[in-house]
Amino acid sequence: MEIELKLLLDPAHNATLMALPLIADHADGSPHRQHLSAHYFDTPDLHLLRHGAGLRVRQEDGVWIQTMKAGGSVQSGLHSRNEWEGPVSRPWPQLGKLRKQVGDDSRWRDMLAAPELKQRLEALFTVEVERHAWQLDIEGSRIELVLDQGHIERLGRRLAINEIELELKDGDPSALFSFALALHQYLPLRVSNVNKAQRGYQLCRETGTTPYRARALTLDADATVAQALQAILGNCLQHIQHNEQAVIDGDDPETLHQMRVGLRRMRSALKLFGDAAPCPPALADDIAWLNGELGAARDADVLLTDTLPLVQANPGGKNGLMALQQLALSAAQAHRSAAAQALRSPRYTQLLLRLGLWMQHLPTDVPDAPLAGFAKTTLQRLHKRLLKRARRMDEADPASIHATRIAAKRARYALQFFQALYREKPVRQYLKVLAAIQSALGQHNDLVVAETLLRDLAERHPEALDAISFARGYLQGLQAREPVDLDAIRNSLHLLRLPRPD
Repeated sequence: MEIELKLLLDPAHNATLMALPLIADHADGSPHRQHLSAHYFDTPDLHLLRHGAGLRVRQEDGVWIQTMKAGGSVQSGLHSRNEWEGPVSRPWPQLGKLRKQVGDDSRWRDMLAAPELKQRLEALFTVEVERHAWQLDIEGSRIELVLDQGHIERLGRRLAINEIELELKDGDPSALFSFALALHQYLPLRVSNVNKAQRGYQLCRETGTTPYRARALTLDADATVAQALQAILGNCLQHIQHNEQAVIDGDDPETLHQMRVGLRRMRSALKLFGDAAPCPPALADDIAWLNGELGAARDADVLLTDTLPLVQANPGGKNGLMALQQLALSAAQAHRSAAAQALRSPRYTQLLLRLGLWMQHLPTDVPDAPLAGFAKTTLQRLHKRLLKRARRMDEADPASIHATRIAAKRARYALQFFQALYREKPVRQYLKVLAAIQSALGQHNDLVVAETLLRDLAERHPEALDAISFARGYLQGLQAREPVDLDAIRNSLHLLRLPRPD
């Protein structure tokens, strides 16, 4: 199993890295320099990629080395993958040798046994890098620090590479995060969940980034609380980081929405497990900061794409609303830019590294209690809280409605986290009811937030006051004419029963 932490660095800071006393203090000598040339292989229909594997042949010091990496996971930039490696006689894969190395591992053995795989393989892209490598001793762990500078190329198209890899040779994975945090004090690093092979495949597929939604969690019935928390946080991290680059580079509101949902799921998980595993205050502050940045951008998107069109749909609402729409668009773009800047910031890198370090310590820091009892008690507590919040809802008190929406959301997230422990049909029914409640109360909340945002626009753009006042009045009237049916929500919750364990 290969375990390494990947970090991105602007080439302008390479010289600083090379001369950094922090590295010299831990290294056993000068860096070893190599030129590495690698060819990555797959079939035209990307058979290996579809099975979660990557295959390369790389020249190292005059010797061709075949490597297949497959499976594993990625969290906070920490890549853990199965790896099979050995010399070959030429710059082309030798599948027979690879099958022998894989041995009895049926998943990868079956993948390599695909009909005519050998004949269908082709070189898809190449990776050329200049590598500087240091051997470090960090807190008793042996780590290889690598700086790779170069490019990935396919059919004349190139992607630049300038990345740091911290590979654990022996010892504790937490040492990788500790040393990365130390490096980050001197260098503006960014955590990377994407390896060279994945970047090369991006050249092959030439597809844009699409919204990444949460994947279903599978927890063992005999899992401990610590194991569950690690799996849940890992799932939330995947949800967040798979949307990260799309938020930075793109303008699709859904990628931002999904990243924010991932962060909210994580915050809910941290609250659920707060007594068993209190989140470190500094990390909690960083997470709250990011939630604020993404939340402001999401609110601006909803105003632009969902709420203002309600006004425009009114026959009397055309006067001046084009100008208001342009103001809302400018505000949404500014918030999106601020969110992207936050994701490129040192604080976001610090958040991911701190989170990764904390997660490494969870198995020893969290009591080894069974998950089943914890899940049952937690879901009962959240269900009772939701019923209590619902009873207190008042149309004249938006805060009471908002509190019920949050309670419904937390109960829904919690059951989604633990659903593998419960019967499928009752879980599906419970989640369906909560989703409907969350949607109804969410629409109400959108109108409340829109009022705040429109007031802010009016203060900053008095020249558009007439159009803004019209929009505010129309939306207030809409809320009065079509109020959320609080009694119907209370009745549906009164009839709702928690699923029983499977």
